[in-house]
Amino acid sequence: MMCHKLIQSLCLLLFLFFISAAFLNCQPQNSNSSTSGAIPSPVTEPTSPTTGTETDTETSPETEPNTESEISGESGETGDDSSVPDVSDTDTEETTEEESSPGIPYGFWGLNGFHDSEGFLDVQTRFGITVFQVASESPSWTVNTFLPLIRESGMKVTLRMTSAPDYSGDFNLEEWKTALSAWIDSGVQEFIDDGTLIGHMILDDIYNFSGTDPTAEDLDEMARYSKEILPGLMTFVRQKATGMPVPVGGTYVYLDACVNQYSAYTGFPDGPIEEYVVEQAATARVLGLGIINGMNIADGGNGTSGQSGWSSGKFAMSAEEITTYGEALLGVPDLLMFLMWEYDGEEVWSDGILGSDYFDQAERQEAIYGLGQIAAASGGGS
Repeated sequence: MMCHKLIQSLCLLLFLFFISAAFLNCQPQNSNSSTSGAIPSPVTEPTSPTTGTETDTETSPETEPNTESEISGESGETGDDSSVPDVSDTDTEETTEEESSPGIPYGFWGLNGFHDSEGFLDVQTRFGITVFQVASESPSWTVNTFLPLIRESGMKVTLRMTSAPDYSGDFNLEEWKTALSAWIDSGVQEFIDDGTLIGHMILDDIYNFSGTDPTAEDLDEMARYSKEILPGLMTFVRQKATGMPVPVGGTYVYLDACVNQYSAYTGFPDGPIEEYVVEQAATARVLGLGIINGMNIADGGNGTSGQSGWSSGKFAMSAEEITTYGEALLGVPDLLMFLMWEYDGEEVWSDGILGSDYFDQAERQEAIYGLGQIAAASGGGS
C-alpha cells in the first residue's frame, strides 16, 4: 500500500513538472528587446475696398511677340514625401506620411530668350523659379510645341490667351470672346488637367482704354466664359485689389484673383510696403478675390540701386529692395502665386543695357533666389 501511494505521488510531481515547462515555453519575448522597431519622424521636402483706377501703365508695356511662336512676355508690371521606417524582424511597423507643401508658384513675367530646355533649367537653377507668365494667341503651336516643352522642364506657366486689345477705343467683350474661342477643342485641356498650365490672365492694364474700360461685370463674364471652355483654369487680371472695379453685388463670382504688383518709385501711389500688403489683401478678400502678389523689379525701384530701369527716369530695384518688399509680399496667407515684372533676355532698357544682365549680377540673383526658397517652403492658397 505504501509503495502504491509513493508511485502516485511521483506521477503527480512529474505531471506538474511537464505542465510548468509547457507554460514557460509559451511566454512572449521581452518587449524591451533591442530588436523591436521604432517609428521615425517623417522627412519632408518643399517642392507654391476702396476702388481706384491707378495703374502703372507707363512702366508696364505689353511685350509683343517677336517670333513665329507668338509667345511673349507680359506687361510690368515636387517633391514626394514618405517616411522611412526602421525594419524589424519581430514587429509590424506603422508608417507615418506627411504631405509636403506644394509651395507658392514663384517666377517672372516674360523669360524671352529662355524659352527652351536649357533656358528653363538655367533660370530654375539660378533664381529658384517655378512659373512664368507669357502671352500666346496661337493654340496650335502652344499645344503641340510650347506646353510640352514646359511640362518636360518641370515648369508651370500662366498665359494671356488672346492678342493685346486695341486700347484706342472701347473695350469689346464680344470680340474678346470670339478671340478666346480659338482655344476650343485645341487640346489645351490636358495641360490644364496635369498642372502645366495653371492660370489664364484674361486682361492686362484694364484702365488703358481711351474709351470705355471693362466693368466688373465684364471681367466676371470674361472669367465665366474662360471657365466654360477651359474648365479648371484659374482666371486673373493684372490690377491691384484697391484698383479693381467693384461688382454691383459687391463680390466677384467667376474671377479668381487679381495681381498686386508693388512699385516703390516716387509718384506712384503704392506707399509703404507694410501698409500696401495689408490693404491689398484685405480689399481682395472683401471683393471675393484670391491674391497674387508681385513686384515691378525692372521699373519700380526707389532709386537707391542707381540703375536706370526699363523706362527712362525710373529705376530697377536693388537687391535690398527685392528682399525687403518680397518677404513682406510673400508673407500674406493663402497666396496663390508670386510674379515679378520682368526678367527678359531680349529687351533693352532705357540706358541701353539688356534687362536680364542687371539681375544676373550676384547680389540681385541671390536676393531673387532667396525669395524663391521662401515661396517653396510656403503652403500657398488653393
